[in-house]
Amino acid sequence: MDTKGGRYTIDIGGRRFSGRGECKIRPARAVNGNGVNWDGTAYSMVAPKLASIELSFDRGRGFPWDETMLLEKPNVTFEEIDAGVIHYFTAAGWDGEPEIDTKNGEVSGLKLESDQYRQQSTR
Repeated sequence: MDTKGGRYTIDIGGRRFSGRGECKIRPARAVNGNGVNWDGTAYSMVAPKLASIELSFDRGRGFPWDETMLLEKPNVTFEEIDAGVIHYFTAAGWDGEPEIDTKNGEVSGLKLESDQYRQQSTR
């Protein structure tokens, strides 16, 4: 059975975080772009990019959502428990700015990017 969605865990730099919302994983490390020449003919080009993972977190206790944390290059392990897939982002860099919603404790506005991405099936 092909399972989608479900529970997940995330470990960032040896610390367990509680993910709040859905996660978006962008595993491709290159993107294709298309354009048109002045004579109407098409061309394509490839540009490198970093693999990334974007999600929101529970504010948690004791996590410094500040520059101290954001300057780290942590190893990230994201496990899709019900789908049976583990994603590894090695020496990832933070991108974005943390935004804390004091009403519900959600931290959003962040993603992690890495040039060392791989995934593994647990089934």
